[in-house]
Amino acid sequence: MRSNNPLSFFSLLYFCIICLGFSACDSQKQTVASRGMQNLTAHYNIMYNANLLVDDSERNIELITTDDYERLISVYKEPKEATAQGEIKNLDQAILKANVIANEKSLSNYVDDAYFLIAKANHLKANFYNASEFFTYVYNSYPEEKELRQAALAWKARSLIESERFEEAEATLDTALKYIKTEKESVGDIYATKAQLHLYANQDEEAINMLEQAIKNARNRQHKIRWTYLVAQLQQITKKPEAAYDNYTEVVKSNAPFDMAFNANLNRISIRDEQNGNKVSRSQQLRSLLKDDKNKDFVDQIYFQIGNSYAAENDMEKAIENYNLSVKNSTKNLIQKGLSYQKLAQIYFDQSDFIRSKAYYDSTLAALPKTYPDYALINTKAANIELLADRLTTISQQDTLQMLASLPEADRDLRIGALVREQTLKALKSAEAFASSSLPGPTQALANSVKEGKFYFNNSIALKQGLLDFKKRWGNRKLEDNWRRSQKSASDISSTISPDQAIANPFQQSVPDPTASNIETIRRTFIEGMPLTPEQKLASDQKIASAYFDIANYYREVSLDTAEAVNTYEKLLSRFPENPNKLAIYYNLYRLNLTVNPKRAEEFKQLLLNDFPDSPFAKIILDPQYNQRSDEQEIAYNKFYNEAYDLYSVKKYDQVLSQVDKYGQSFTGRPMPAQLDYLRALAIGRTQRLPQLETAFKELITAYPDDKIIVPLVKEHLEFINANRALLSERLVVLIDNDPNGDRFVQEPVNEPVATVISTRSPEVKPVTVTENRKAPVSVPAEVNSLFVKEESALFYFVINVFDPVVNLSSSRFGIGQFNRINLPRAGLKHQLKNVNKQNQLIFVGPFEGRGAAQDYYNSINPMMKEIMKIPAAKYSTFYINQQNLDKITDRATLDQYVEFYKSTY
Repeated sequence: MRSNNPLSFFSLLYFCIICLGFSACDSQKQTVASRGMQNLTAHYNIMYNANLLVDDSERNIELITTDDYERLISVYKEPKEATAQGEIKNLDQAILKANVIANEKSLSNYVDDAYFLIAKANHLKANFYNASEFFTYVYNSYPEEKELRQAALAWKARSLIESERFEEAEATLDTALKYIKTEKESVGDIYATKAQLHLYANQDEEAINMLEQAIKNARNRQHKIRWTYLVAQLQQITKKPEAAYDNYTEVVKSNAPFDMAFNANLNRISIRDEQNGNKVSRSQQLRSLLKDDKNKDFVDQIYFQIGNSYAAENDMEKAIENYNLSVKNSTKNLIQKGLSYQKLAQIYFDQSDFIRSKAYYDSTLAALPKTYPDYALINTKAANIELLADRLTTISQQDTLQMLASLPEADRDLRIGALVREQTLKALKSAEAFASSSLPGPTQALANSVKEGKFYFNNSIALKQGLLDFKKRWGNRKLEDNWRRSQKSASDISSTISPDQAIANPFQQSVPDPTASNIETIRRTFIEGMPLTPEQKLASDQKIASAYFDIANYYREVSLDTAEAVNTYEKLLSRFPENPNKLAIYYNLYRLNLTVNPKRAEEFKQLLLNDFPDSPFAKIILDPQYNQRSDEQEIAYNKFYNEAYDLYSVKKYDQVLSQVDKYGQSFTGRPMPAQLDYLRALAIGRTQRLPQLETAFKELITAYPDDKIIVPLVKEHLEFINANRALLSERLVVLIDNDPNGDRFVQEPVNEPVATVISTRSPEVKPVTVTENRKAPVSVPAEVNSLFVKEESALFYFVINVFDPVVNLSSSRFGIGQFNRINLPRAGLKHQLKNVNKQNQLIFVGPFEGRGAAQDYYNSINPMMKEIMKIPAAKYSTFYINQQNLDKITDRATLDQYVEFYKSTY
C-alpha cells in the first residue's frame, strides 16, 4: 500500500542513503584487506617456494651440462630436452604455484612476477616456443615494470635463439638495446645474449665487444667468469694472444670451476709456447701437470693436449701414443674420449688407413652423445669412408694392372712376385708394430671392419690395412725370390688360416704358409685382370675416371673440402680429358673456383659457354632458374608420355597418334624424345601396313643417332622385318596382338598383379651372370646384431624403390624392358612389381648370380634411369639386394633400414 505521509517517505530515503554509505565503506575495507592478504600469501607462501624450485632446477641443469673446452663455450648453459628431463617435475610444480597467483591472487602485486616465472620455467623445460610467448605477454602487459620488461626481453631472445628463430631474436634484442636501462640487473644479460647471436653469425669481433659490455655490467659472479673465458677464446681465434693470455689468467685466479680453470691454464701454456716458438717446452709443461694430484681427474685432457702438440709437429707416432693414453684414462669424461678417438680416426684417414679410421670413427660415435654439435657430420664421414676407400682402391688396382700390362711378358711374372713380397713385408711390419703395442685400440668396430677388409695387389692404400687381410686370404710365407708354386716343396706349403681364426685373434703374428691354391689364385688374379687389349684398357680407364669423379664429388658434397675437390677434378681432367663426365667437371670447377680462384673459374665458364652452349651447364650459368624450369618441364613431359602410354596399353592407337601429334604444341622448342617417337611408331604398326611402320622406324634412327636404348632396339626390329618381310607384307595391320610367329619383335608390356608380399624367385628362371670370367664369389660373414647379411655369392636383384605407393609405373617398366631387351637379350631377366605394405613400390629386376653381376647391371642401367623412369627423380632410388635380405623387407621401416645397411656396406 502506498503511504500518503511525506515525512515517512523522506525518512525511508534517508535510511537507504545511510545504508549505502556504510556498505561502501565496508566494501572498501574488505578490498584493502583482501589485497594486503593476497600480497602476503602470494609473496611468502607461493612465489618464494616457486622461485626456490626454479632456481634449484636452473642450477641442476647447469651442473649436468658439460662444456667442451676444445670448442667455443656457449654464453649460457642452456637447457636441452635431455638435460631438462630430470627437472620437469620441479618446474611443473613451480608453474602450478605461479598459476595460483595469476588465477586466485589477481589483486596481489605479484601477478607479473608469476607470469615471468612461468615463462622462465618453460625455458628451463626446453619448451622455448611457450617460453617466448609468455615473455612477450609480460613485456606487453606490464609497461610500468621497467626491470621486469627488460629481463623479459633478454630471456625471450634466449628462447628465440634456442628455437633457431634468429631474426626474431635480433629484433627483440634491438628493442632491448634501444630502450636499455643501464642501472637494471638484466643489462649484462642483454649484452651477453646479443653476443650469442653474433657467435651464431660467426661475427667474432662483434661478440667480443658485446661480451666486454656484459662483463662490465654482470651481477652474477659465475656468469662474469664464464664470459671472461669465452672472450679469451675469441681473442685466441682473432689473433690477440696477449689479451687472451690476460683473460685466461684472470679466470685461473678467480673462483672458476676447476675444469674451466684447468683448461684456461692449458690455453695459457699454448699461448706462451706459440709466442716463444718452443714446442718441446709445451710438452714438458703439460707432462708436469700429470704429477699434480689436483689434476688426476684431468689426465685424459692432459694427454690429449700432449697429443695435439706432437700432431702440430707432425710427429704422428707420438701423437697416436698420447691420444691412446687419453682414451685409456678417459674413465668419466666420454666427450674427451670421443674427441681422442676422433683425432686417431683423422690421423689414420690422412694416412689412407681406412679400416682403422672407420673403426675409430665408430668408436667416436659410440663415445660422443648424439647432441654433440658435430655428431651428424662425424656420422656422415664414417658412413662415407668406405666409399672413399673403395674408390681409391679401384684407382690403385687399375693403375697396377695397367703397369703390369705395359711390361714385356718375360718381366711380368717377376714383377708380380716382387709386388706380393712387398705387400707381405709391409703387412708384417704393420702387424708386428700393432701387436706389440700395449695401448688400447678402438672398440669392437675394428674387428668388424677387419672382416670386410680388401686387398688389391700393390695398393698403397691397402698396404696399411694390416696383416690380417693378407693372412685371411693367403696365409703367411717366406720372403724370397722366384716364389712360383712349381718351385715349392710340399713342406713349404701348409694350410691357410680361416677367417674365423683370424678374427678370434686378429693381430697374431704366427700364421701358417698359404696353400698352393691360394698362391695360384693370386697369380690368376693378376694375369686375368691385366688390360691387354684396347677394349680392356678403355674399360680400365673408365673405372679409374669414374672412381676419381666419385672421390671429387665426395670432397665437394660430403667433406666440403673445396681444395681437395678441385685438386681431384683437375687430376681427373689431366689424366682423362675426354671422360664422359667432363662437362659436369667443368661446371663443378667453375663453381668451386668462384671464391678461391676467380680467374680459373672464368676459364671454365667460357669453356662451357663457347664450346658447349647447348649443354644444361651452360644454360644454368646464363640462367640460374634453368634447373627449376627444366624440372617442371620434365614433370610435364612425363605426364604427357604416361597419358600416351596409357592409351597404348588399352589399345586406343588412333588416340595415341593424336596425342603424340600434340607434342609440338605442348613443348615448344624441345625435340621429341626417342621413347615417345617409338611409341608413335608402335601405334602406326598397330593401325597401318608394313611400309608405314618401316618408314617410321628408319626416321627414328636418323632422328636420334646418339640414343642408346630405343635406336638399338629399332635396328633389331628392322632386322626382323628383313628376315620376315613376305609374311609381314601380307598383313593389313603389321603388328597384331596374337602373332602366330613365336619370336615377336616387339616386347609388349605385361602388367602383372601387384603383390603386397615380397616373393622368392620363380624356380624356372635362370639367374644371370653379367660379367664373364669373374672370380668365384666370396662369402662374407654376416654382420653381428644386424637384420641384414652381406652374402656376396647369393642371388641378387636390382631394385628401384619408388616412394609413392600409388603412382602408375607401367610406362617405367616398359622402359626397363626395352633396356633389358637390347642389353641382355638372352639373360631371361624379369622385372616384377611389388607393393611393400602399401607404403612403397619396388620394381626388382633379376635374378643375378652374385653381387658382382648385380653391380654390373646397376652400373649400366643407372646412367639411363632418367630416360627410363617416367616419374620425378626425387620419387625413387636404386640399389641392389640379395634374396635373403629382400625377403626380410615387409614395410617402409625395414626398407629404410636396408637402405642404410646398403650405404654402409656396398
